[in-house]
Amino acid sequence: MNRFVGGGEQVDSRFLDYEETLGALHSLIGRPVLVLFSGQGGPPFISGVVAGRLDRGEPDARLQELLLRADVSLVETLFFHVGSRQSGFVVRPDEFERAFWQGGEQLTIHLGRGAVTILIQGELGEALGRG
Repeated sequence: MNRFVGGGEQVDSRFLDYEETLGALHSLIGRPVLVLFSGQGGPPFISGVVAGRLDRGEPDARLQELLLRADVSLVETLFFHVGSRQSGFVVRPDEFERAFWQGGEQLTIHLGRGAVTILIQGELGEALGRG
């Protein structure tokens, strides 16, 4: 992928349900990724960027209170670290709307009103190796 086209789906998008999305995320564990945070549609706008190796784990104790809401009943909350234990994103089934692959090199997940896009190839993804 040579440019970020936004958090919305494209003509060639391949849609995933929640379980397929978790499988896709787990298939990327251990790989260097570039994660972009944006809105779901409209013109491309990036509100945050995190880069590094994708890992699965629990949030740092300092982040627990910030990330996890006081839900009446327990909701599965999965934290994916990016580059360090203090950086990453949360996936919850009650916030999940949809997800899709774009060209096999960009996985976009719509959570609530935001989008998390994971880039693994192309010029944007290759920027991880430079520095």
